[in-house]
Amino acid sequence: MTNTIIIYHSKTGFSQRYAQWLAEDLGCRAAPFRERGGVRLAEYGTVVLVGGLYAGRMSGLSWLKKQLPGLKGVRAAAVAVGCAPMENPGLQESMDRLLGDTEGLRGFYCQGGLDYGRMGVVDRAMMAALRAMLRRQKGSEAMLEGVSRSFDGTNRAYLEPVIRWARGEM
Repeated sequence: MTNTIIIYHSKTGFSQRYAQWLAEDLGCRAAPFRERGGVRLAEYGTVVLVGGLYAGRMSGLSWLKKQLPGLKGVRAAAVAVGCAPMENPGLQESMDRLLGDTEGLRGFYCQGGLDYGRMGVVDRAMMAALRAMLRRQKGSEAMLEGVSRSFDGTNRAYLEPVIRWARGEM
C-alpha cells in the first residue's frame, strides 16, 4: 500500500511508535512532522496524521485541516494519541470536539502514555498544574493516580480500526 503516507508529530515517542507500526502494517512511509514540507500530499491516496493529544488539542491537526481543501479525492485521517484509557466514557465526545465539523477527515484515538523523562519543561509544568487541580477535586483520585507517574499504554491492537479504514475495509 505505497499510496499511503503517515505523518507523525511526537514529543515523547508514543505517536512515533504508532506511526511506525502503521507504516509497517500498511507497507508505507512514516515521515516526521518536521519533514512535512517535502511531502506532496496530493500524490497520495491516503494521508494519516498521528499526533499527541495535549489539553484537548492534537499536534499537527490544524496543519492537516488547512491542507484538506487542496486534497480532493485523498482520504485523510487523524489519529490522536493521548494518555486516557481507550474505554474512557468521554472519549467519543472529545474526538467529536477535536475534529469539529471538518469534512473529509476521519478521526481515531489510541492510548499512548506519559513519559515525564522525555517531556519538556512546559509540558511537565502543565502536568503539575493538572495534578494540583485534581488533588482539589473530589472524585478525581483515579485520574490523579493515572497522571502521577510515567506509563506506557500503547498497544498495537488499538490500530486495527485505522488499518481497516486505510485499506478501505470500512
